[in-house]
Amino acid sequence: MHKHAEIPLFVEIRDGAIETVPLIVDGLKAESAIMLSGKTSFDIAGKVVKERTKLKSIYILEKPKDEVRKLIAKLSYGDVDCVIAVGGGRIIDSGKILASELNVPLVTVPTTASHDGMASPVASFRDGEAFSVFTRPPSAVVADTSIISKCPIRLIRAGFGDLISNITAVKDWKLAKEIDPTDYSEVAASIASMPAEIALERAPSIEELVRGLVMSGVAMSIAGSSRPASGAEHKFSHSLDIMGVGHALHGEQVGIGTIIMEYFHEMAYGGDWVKVKEAMERFGCTTKLKDVGIPREDALLALMNAKKIRPSRYTILDAVNPDKSDFEKALDVTGV
Repeated sequence: MHKHAEIPLFVEIRDGAIETVPLIVDGLKAESAIMLSGKTSFDIAGKVVKERTKLKSIYILEKPKDEVRKLIAKLSYGDVDCVIAVGGGRIIDSGKILASELNVPLVTVPTTASHDGMASPVASFRDGEAFSVFTRPPSAVVADTSIISKCPIRLIRAGFGDLISNITAVKDWKLAKEIDPTDYSEVAASIASMPAEIALERAPSIEELVRGLVMSGVAMSIAGSSRPASGAEHKFSHSLDIMGVGHALHGEQVGIGTIIMEYFHEMAYGGDWVKVKEAMERFGCTTKLKDVGIPREDALLALMNAKKIRPSRYTILDAVNPDKSDFEKALDVTGV
């Protein structure tokens, strides 16, 4: 059981939020801040941070997962006292790992809203291999909606898929509570499910979507795990990653996975997979595996292997233990 939780101390979500970065750096009493960014992200937002904030160094990463290891070795004995990560998921996740290793605060400045990584204590990488690392959460999140709204619409729709996945993730967590009550936090579950439930009823604005994704990250920090935002739907996504099939974004995979897992929840305990699918369609999200290059047979194999991923994490797949014919029926009935 976790006695305390680190959560972002400062969250700013609005048009023009990027202007607050120098104030945050001052507030953190950082005198040797460094910035990580990608080439495109630097042009979009990094330049603004560079112009307005006193920085010790700027690192433009092309292969974040590989380069962050070198940065850890290079900066471990320096006087870096703050990391600012400006970019998409890979840059922000690299910032989390670097800041955690250096034991300094992290300020995230997301340029997309494709998943809940901007505020979470989890760093995930999908380059050929899929793995996640638990880190310290960011100290501050600066989400400038005027910047995020200009990112490709597909990324924003993927963010909706990641947010809606909290619906089944929290249901799975509640099932696991019957086995281990100490692993469950009602506060974290409520924080994660509230914005997802609202998104079921109506399409959120960019600001509301970002706020929901930030709340997901905070819920994970309170829980001390990714439980509030990662259940069987994420196991399905990880299974697809391991197989290396299709060209789907993470949020697209977990969104479709949510429809499938909600179907099983509805069959066993109650739910409404149609409502989940309609909410995704309303936001313009794909709800068809073929649209992201995933053949039916590969989807079936991923579903059958999903239960084996993180077997200690009890989900609906353990509760109802579906076989191949059950998965085939789920794909047919939901029409994914």
